[in-house]
Amino acid sequence: MSTSETVREGVADSDTAPPQRTKGLFARPWRVFVVVLVLAFLNMAVWSLATPFFASPDEPAQVARAVALEHGQLIGKTVKNAGNAITHVTVPKVYASGTRYGGCFTFKDTVPASCAKHLTQSKEEVRAVTYVGRYPPLYYAIVGLPSLFTASSDGLYAMRLTSALLNAVFLALGAFSIAAWSRSRFLLVGLLVAATPMTFFLGSVVNPSGLEITSALCLWCAGLVLALERADKPPPGLVAVVTVSAIVLLLSRALSPLWVVCILLLLALLAGWRGLGALARARCVRWAVVPVVPAAAFAVGWIVVAHALDLLPVGVKAKGAGTPLAANILGDTATWVQQMVGIFGWLDTLSPLLTYLFWYAAVGLFILLALACAKRRHAAALVLLIVVVVIAPVTISYGQAHRLGIIWQARYIMPMAVGVPLMAVALVERSAALRQVGTRVATVVCTLLGIAAFAAFAEALRRYVTGVKGPIDYLQGPWQPPFGATTLTAAAFVLIALLAFFVRYLVAGDPLPGDPDPPTTVDRVPISGRGARRPEEGRHVRNDNVRTPVRVVGRDYEASELGF
Repeated sequence: MSTSETVREGVADSDTAPPQRTKGLFARPWRVFVVVLVLAFLNMAVWSLATPFFASPDEPAQVARAVALEHGQLIGKTVKNAGNAITHVTVPKVYASGTRYGGCFTFKDTVPASCAKHLTQSKEEVRAVTYVGRYPPLYYAIVGLPSLFTASSDGLYAMRLTSALLNAVFLALGAFSIAAWSRSRFLLVGLLVAATPMTFFLGSVVNPSGLEITSALCLWCAGLVLALERADKPPPGLVAVVTVSAIVLLLSRALSPLWVVCILLLLALLAGWRGLGALARARCVRWAVVPVVPAAAFAVGWIVVAHALDLLPVGVKAKGAGTPLAANILGDTATWVQQMVGIFGWLDTLSPLLTYLFWYAAVGLFILLALACAKRRHAAALVLLIVVVVIAPVTISYGQAHRLGIIWQARYIMPMAVGVPLMAVALVERSAALRQVGTRVATVVCTLLGIAAFAAFAEALRRYVTGVKGPIDYLQGPWQPPFGATTLTAAAFVLIALLAFFVRYLVAGDPLPGDPDPPTTVDRVPISGRGARRPEEGRHVRNDNVRTPVRVVGRDYEASELGF
């Protein structure tokens, strides 16, 4: 092989080869998966223990639905004259006592949970009413499994922990996708920003919104890596993660298919026509369509046949119409944004002001940087995503306002909203705006969000131990969770700190990549002789003044010496 041919092969290999990983923890992506899985699960487990039974949105109805499904009641029997959404099922009494157990403190944030009477342990089969009996069955089929083995308060905790483990798996898969296939470790900071305290709270209780959010987080992480970095030659493993997370998201809740379509369209916009063409030609992508199509068909079929969109009319029905009504609904956006960060219990317990300020600052910083530095098409995708997050709740609520009332909650749009910080961070990192200060920014963001997350947990626990007007020193209050408030507070502090430190460690382990937008292919054109042209005239050729070593037989050259 001639020297010129060796040079061309060296340049091509330097561009097509995956980025080199240094020795250590990050060199083994499966270790990242395990660590994030353990830390995320333990964080959610602490939330599960710190939240009284049935003290989360719709948990009494969700528990009854899960237990009934495991006992062969797919939907239940429709309650006559009570709306199509309400069904009744037969479950052990311990799983049907949610409304009575938490009624004394639900929506009463000044009342500690000690007012609740002891939860019955009766296994007697009784009739229970649920208004989520028509929801898609996947989540309930998994989370309800512990009820097959026990009918007690331990069974309730086991159902919560099963939900926590399921959600932790998808958070870990999202981190794994970044660790294994992304050239940017900094995207892990985006994952930390997207996983708000509300995500961990919903993931720790019996509620399919948790799975909808975490599977969407995983889809965003893997999809962004695929669309922005790996579209030219998609790794089968990454495509598999995208496929699994998309299928689970499709089957999570009634609105989930809409969010899957929106996410995929936005990712397609980021990838561009060239990226989409490369993806369409990849065999692994074509095979991925095989399970997605029947899953989508089942999701849509279930919505139609089971009437999964028939909801309980619990809101105040609107009287006006037109612009005044739309403006009134739009005014609820501020509350929904708060809920995305963290409003706990039955949406009756606010996070501390510090939590909101730190989270808003982190999200706002990355959005502004992304809009200032990203390419026009990429910036347009981010703006479009923000518009969807703001307008979709208003549009859907407007259509339901006269029939159901304004019943929208932020958790319904969070599968889309979590994509905002993730996409913003991905675009900022791609633009190299933080190349010189990325480690410092990661340190500051991880530290502030760790403080904010712990403050949110402590306030949520204090609300149940002493009430929101109780003393700040809540550790010895009248209500005590399993293992005690002191133990859970200390555990939450350690686990949140470990998760934030781990993300910072991964980002700061090595200098950030020298090429913020590494090409995946290169035109192999002659650099000398007939037909030669300057390499920068070809596609995907580095031209950023970075000195890249190129191996030539007998000598090491710098790419700059060769005109690259």
